[in-house]
Amino acid sequence: MTKTNIDNSQGFDFDVAIVGYGPVGQALAAMLGRAGHRVAVFERFGEVYRLPRAVHLDHEIMRLLQSLGLSEVLADEMVPVDEYRWLGADGELLLRFEPGSPARSGWDGSYMFFQPELERAIDDHACVPAGVRVERGWVAEGLEQSDERAELTLRRVTEEEPGRLALTGETRIVSARWVVGADGANSFVREASAITRRDLGFQERWLVVDVEPHDMAAVAHLPIASQHCDPSRPTTFVQSGPRHRRWEFMLLPDEQASDFEDPERVWALLEPWYRPQDGPLTRSAVYEFRSILADQMRSGRVLLVGDAAHLTPPFLGQGLCSGLRDAANLAWKLDLVLRGLAPAQLLDTIDSERQPQNEAIIRLAIELGKVLCQLDPQAAAERDAMLRQIEAPPPLELPPLSSGLLHRAVSGGSDPLAGTLSMQGVVRRAGRAGRFDDLVGRGFQLIVADGDPLAQLSSEHRALLAALDVTVASLDPAVPGGVGDVDGRLTAWLADHGVDAVLVRPDFYVFGSCPSVGELPELLDDLRSQLQLTYTSATAGALT
Repeated sequence: MTKTNIDNSQGFDFDVAIVGYGPVGQALAAMLGRAGHRVAVFERFGEVYRLPRAVHLDHEIMRLLQSLGLSEVLADEMVPVDEYRWLGADGELLLRFEPGSPARSGWDGSYMFFQPELERAIDDHACVPAGVRVERGWVAEGLEQSDERAELTLRRVTEEEPGRLALTGETRIVSARWVVGADGANSFVREASAITRRDLGFQERWLVVDVEPHDMAAVAHLPIASQHCDPSRPTTFVQSGPRHRRWEFMLLPDEQASDFEDPERVWALLEPWYRPQDGPLTRSAVYEFRSILADQMRSGRVLLVGDAAHLTPPFLGQGLCSGLRDAANLAWKLDLVLRGLAPAQLLDTIDSERQPQNEAIIRLAIELGKVLCQLDPQAAAERDAMLRQIEAPPPLELPPLSSGLLHRAVSGGSDPLAGTLSMQGVVRRAGRAGRFDDLVGRGFQLIVADGDPLAQLSSEHRALLAALDVTVASLDPAVPGGVGDVDGRLTAWLADHGVDAVLVRPDFYVFGSCPSVGELPELLDDLRSQLQLTYTSATAGALT
């Protein structure tokens, strides 16, 4: 057996070792790499997985991709969704979800995409420029940790044919300050850390079929996203990016996965919409849709993100979105810990912030699944009659963060914006108009309705802003650093909630707000206290 080890002269081979290089692991690696940390990702497959899995992203995740510099790269790969149709047993409209545009994050509410293109874009345009070290052809088979470090034992694998791996005799051990499991539903990192899971009760088998039409115009009459609540065979059909489509068919109680190994059975299901002459099948496989939540996302120096931590039925299209929210939440906190500005206890807030939101999303998806997966014709007819009598549902709003790193006013009153997803508007600066993050800055954002926020702050508070690299902006273009509010959305957002200042976290969620800039010192003191920040003016510098 051959063993190789990386030079350990700095005490650790890496600051962060990530297992799994799907979109969640990629995004986390890119964010940490851009922050200057030594990041390595270990992935079993030798290249981008060629088949699609997730097909939907929402506006919040588009803002995350924007932060990675991928907006233009992916512009032609994202198909906006203007409506999500649910059809009744008779094939007529049952429900219509309209995402709205622009959504709070400054993008269309929803997009459909082809996952291999997303993964290539993140790899080429976000991870490579950030200096992320990607080690393909390795599987994790051992994990040990102490108070100061974690060690991964990895084994080399070869890919004899696409998707089929073979173990070799070559192993290696790498050490890191933190290990992150982004290794999917069957996560080795989770199991090796003895993290248990809860089953929330939804379990159905579905046949997933992906196709690549010769002519997309020939299927352009089909909805971009739709569910057919047909008791004889609940069915999903969506467009997955500009060149692909997907159908999903629920298996009936007397059917087995092996029944659909025969392509003729698959083509028979597709026949009402798509035929062999229209284009090839790119994938046909039976999957079990589950609803499972890990009992914790941190265990010592090990953290979980994405499917390693939670599995969501697909009816909301939020599985990958939830994983990328995990990555965004973890990245900025781990950055502060790695920089020595905050203690490791900060990472405990990942559980208190992400777990309730993930569970709420799973439970809502389960409820939608119960609507769709009704196989009794009489019950389906009653369902359709009831749903057609109610008003159209509002655009989907995910629950805000309910606990964790959120402002709690000294007065004991509630903060109207703490924990909510922040707004991104269109602004003007130096003669250019564009989205706020692109023109003004990312990371922590301090936005005030008018006046110069720095004029209200002491040198100590300015040092805090510098230590956290806070982007500071006034919506008054006449003051230093001011911007013009082109579309008025930021101004209206603050006014609607009766606040003059808002402090946004790097994951786009609001830490807190205050009704006047005179209360900014209290807001910043609370942030410093909750983060337990340690820095000096020499390390932080001062804003000028």
